[in-house]
Amino acid sequence: MRCTAGNVVSAFALWSVLATVALGQTNQNQVPEFGGVWLTTSPRGGLGGPRPALTPTAQADLDTFDPLDDPVIRCVPPGFPRTGAGVYPWEIIQTDDVILFLYEAFGMIRRIYMDGREPPAYLPPGLMGFSVGHWEGDELVIRTTNYAPGLLTGSGVRQYGDMVVDERYRLVEDGRGLEGEVVITAPGTFEAPWSRIYTWELDPDGIIFEAICDPADSRF
Repeated sequence: MRCTAGNVVSAFALWSVLATVALGQTNQNQVPEFGGVWLTTSPRGGLGGPRPALTPTAQADLDTFDPLDDPVIRCVPPGFPRTGAGVYPWEIIQTDDVILFLYEAFGMIRRIYMDGREPPAYLPPGLMGFSVGHWEGDELVIRTTNYAPGLLTGSGVRQYGDMVVDERYRLVEDGRGLEGEVVITAPGTFEAPWSRIYTWELDPDGIIFEAICDPADSRF
């Protein structure tokens, strides 16, 4: 085909349309950047405050709870969501395939897999559970399962391994703040799901410290 001015104009117009479509698809696929160190702003009381009614089993365990039975005083990590509701800083490292939540407290790490995988059959239940996530618009949505039984709160509320934790995170205040909704469903513990809202502020120059727990420390 002979190159003419009309052909050149048509080709350029077609290229412009394709480039616009491609750019639109790229923008649609962009996700917010949550990476950074985050400081708790509210609430600062962890998993305290009003909660759903306890089941008879959970109430009986609470009534007989001895604070000295809390494994934390022996430097056993408290797991999630107990740690996630604490006052210590935490850091998010974000990639396409996995998002890491790094907690200063006890040096704990959560891996949120973004590829929809299921917990491997060989993976035993754990204190942090197994987390998978996905994006819904500008919200990071996470579901955590595969929990080992343990204390849900430092006041003696227990969960019995049937817990599911659903989270939704979104940026606020032009990216300077983070808001998270945490819903705990634990039929063995609560008569209804327990929903809490948390907020954090970005510390642009922040770094999380190494946290060492020594059971020989005189304070324990």
